Amino acid sequence: MEPHSCVNMLAFALVLLCPLASALANPISLYSSSTLTSCLCDNGLNFEVSHNSTWQTDTTPFNLRFHYTPTAIVYPTLTSDVVAAVKCANEFGVHVSALSGGHSYSASGYGSRNGALVIMFRDMAQIKYNSSDATATIQPGARLGDVALELNDNYDRAMAHGLCPYVGVGGHAGFGGWGLASRNWGLLIDQVVAADLVLANGTAIHVSNSQHPDLFWAIRGASSSFGIVTQYIFQTHQAPATVIRYAYGYENPNLSADAFAKLLTSYQTWGLTAPKEIGIVANVLQGGKVVELGGYYMGNLSDFNRISDSLLHATGSASTVYVEERTWVAALIEVGGGTPLSTIGKPDVHDTFFAKSLVTPTPSPLTYTSLATFASYFAHAQIPNTASWFVQFELWGGGNSVVSSIPANATAYPHRNHLWTIQFYARSTTTWSTQGTEFVNGMVSAITDNMNGTPLGAYANYIDPELAGWQSKYYAGNYARLAAIQKEVDPRGVFMKAQNIGAPDL
Repeated sequence: MEPHSCVNMLAFALVLLCPLASALANPISLYSSSTLTSCLCDNGLNFEVSHNSTWQTDTTPFNLRFHYTPTAIVYPTLTSDVVAAVKCANEFGVHVSALSGGHSYSASGYGSRNGALVIMFRDMAQIKYNSSDATATIQPGARLGDVALELNDNYDRAMAHGLCPYVGVGGHAGFGGWGLASRNWGLLIDQVVAADLVLANGTAIHVSNSQHPDLFWAIRGASSSFGIVTQYIFQTHQAPATVIRYAYGYENPNLSADAFAKLLTSYQTWGLTAPKEIGIVANVLQGGKVVELGGYYMGNLSDFNRISDSLLHATGSASTVYVEERTWVAALIEVGGGTPLSTIGKPDVHDTFFAKSLVTPTPSPLTYTSLATFASYFAHAQIPNTASWFVQFELWGGGNSVVSSIPANATAYPHRNHLWTIQFYARSTTTWSTQGTEFVNGMVSAITDNMNGTPLGAYANYIDPELAGWQSKYYAGNYARLAAIQKEVDPRGVFMKAQNIGAPDL
């Protein structure tokens, strides 16, 4: 997002996900869409069905490995529209799924099955700043790039969030929401002070620490299982006038496993005491021949030089060096790969890819052996000529990071006492192959098999629809409480889909 078959692979995914309803406890069944559409019409809702000219475009997901066909897509403009749509779905036994930016790695916004009623927040993307308390009320269809521009240009405010401008606030805030400012300001869920939520029975409520606190807790890390958020209220921060944008490149043309492991181990050790003002990732690029340590520092150049000296003392001299003072917006554009922040009137991109993640606990850093084995694996593994890959070691914890200062049970997102989130991402320029999936799984196993039994978690915003044991890997010790709340507020599974709370482990 937070950068980012073979026909048989796609068929495998569908075989897993389509029977999901029959595997759920007390599922609702799917009926003819004709009566549902009549209900949508009677309520004056704006929606489309398969014969609309824009249907193909509007049902094409970000990850082209997946495709689900909704029974209809509703485009609300008010919370009352969402209420009406959910009540129609209840009346005619149809599952409901919210879709904000559509960047789910598994296309789960389309319901993880055919026949869901999709509520697309394209027309609910308002951003309102409240000067009295420095909060921003933001609807789920707003894209991160547009949020950053609106807050900075008009109010000199900012928030911590992901790097991709096209990601929608709804899903991003629902499961964590990491960005390079997160060590300084927290995850996006940590900046949520309240939200408006539509429940499975069509009731609209306001949630906060004082109103429906259990649901407020649950939506900050697992929101799609409990309701449809129609607006968030976020605490904003003073936008920095400038930040220090930096990147250090380390070349490893011979793919030496020892050189790679020494560099990443040094970066890991340095990260344990890194100040919260520095946002940093290690990107493994060009098939592992280059590792780039980069991000931005939220402070002045003098302080950055002192911090960077300690980093370079640990990692050694870099092959390439880039250090520049940048405005806040210019830095966001750079770390987003040069993509302009405004998404208005501009088409989004699509990709064909498979991704996984690991979350590493601070008390049990990655071993030298796990990193060396990982490097040896990608140096010798065979991947299709049409595929490319990157791995990103994101520093979330360490030092006085705000992410790690929050207790594991304070929100539904549990991974607080951890150092890194690692994203493994492989893409293809053609159809996906099982060889690509095996390559990514092999990278992950090279690390986990050499961690002496240390359990590693995963990050739900880098969702892997094939992840076994996702309940504990995504939610750790918070899953039991989440499951109890889910049974209470959605006993019929109106919002149920793959890897939502209460779904079976596929």
